[in-house]
Amino acid sequence: MTRRTRIILGSVSAAVLGAVGFLAYAVYQAGHVVIPNAYAVWWTADLVIDHMEKHDGAWPRSWDELRATSEQAYKGTVSTNLDGTVIAEFRPRDTIEDLQKRVGIDWSADPRELVKAESKEKGPPFRVIWLRNGKSTHYQGKEPNEMVLDYLKWREKRATNSAPEPGGLTAESSSRAVKTEGGREP
Repeated sequence: MTRRTRIILGSVSAAVLGAVGFLAYAVYQAGHVVIPNAYAVWWTADLVIDHMEKHDGAWPRSWDELRATSEQAYKGTVSTNLDGTVIAEFRPRDTIEDLQKRVGIDWSADPRELVKAESKEKGPPFRVIWLRNGKSTHYQGKEPNEMVLDYLKWREKRATNSAPEPGGLTAESSSRAVKTEGGREP
């Protein structure tokens, strides 16, 4: 084998090893960092919203308050598309201890001030829920601060019964969207 052949084989081998290493790192990041972080901020926003719903709009003041909410929470999520389709899904839930490690919350936030914010085209309107690692990882439509703002805007308009639920349903259309077998309303 000539020197030139050895250099080419060595270069190709190094490139292949580098590509395999990069792929392994990307798979690890997706499975152990990015996806768990996206679920963590989503679950945290769900807990904060659930807490506010159960406590007359009061913002939680500690992880201990969210722990009580977490223990009673539904183990999945029900949301609606703008076309009225109801979607029920189950997803991983972290423990409060795991969430504390991954997610930060501004415990002094005031929902009466937050509701005044306007949605932005890029980035959240405020930052009351964030990842501790400084990244901005979330599923599309599940940015935690936008979720909180959507809930607060809906809550503000709910008294008129004409405000669509976060996700698109009004209270009236929500009951029509839930059908029993055979398409009859319950």
